[in-house]
Amino acid sequence: MKKNIKIISILACSMLLLSCGFKQIQGKKKIQIQNINISGENRIAYVLKNNISLMSDNNSKNKYDVEINIKKEKKNKIKDLAGRVIRYELFIEADFKLTDLNDNKIIQKKFIKNSDYTVGSSHSGTIDNERNATKNIIRQLSEDINNFITFLN
Repeated sequence: MKKNIKIISILACSMLLLSCGFKQIQGKKKIQIQNINISGENRIAYVLKNNISLMSDNNSKNKYDVEINIKKEKKNKIKDLAGRVIRYELFIEADFKLTDLNDNKIIQKKFIKNSDYTVGSSHSGTIDNERNATKNIIRQLSEDINNFITFLN
């Protein structure tokens, strides 16, 4: 009798967990990006271009051109008592321009992201910290730009 109750309770719990009601969002409009022109930092431009082109669907009726101008700036944030920099702040600004090729409507937006990084014990440590901060900012910019394009449709 106890064995049957255990089996029934396990089956009931698994049924409840398996039927959670998750559904993939339907009706998400697809877009086709004809041209992507990115100027500025070459490494940043390459990654952004790849991330944006991943959302393009060649079968879509909505066709767009994308232009992005990238500016990267590094500033001293914190200095110690001797005047040496111990923390930097990195800014990446992307001026985004989306042109709808169907009706020539132009949408512009500026994306600005920043991150801090510390000076390493060696120069290569500082460069690694800057590289990691740049990767994080690029990832955030890519997500913001993709979300912006998606919500426009």
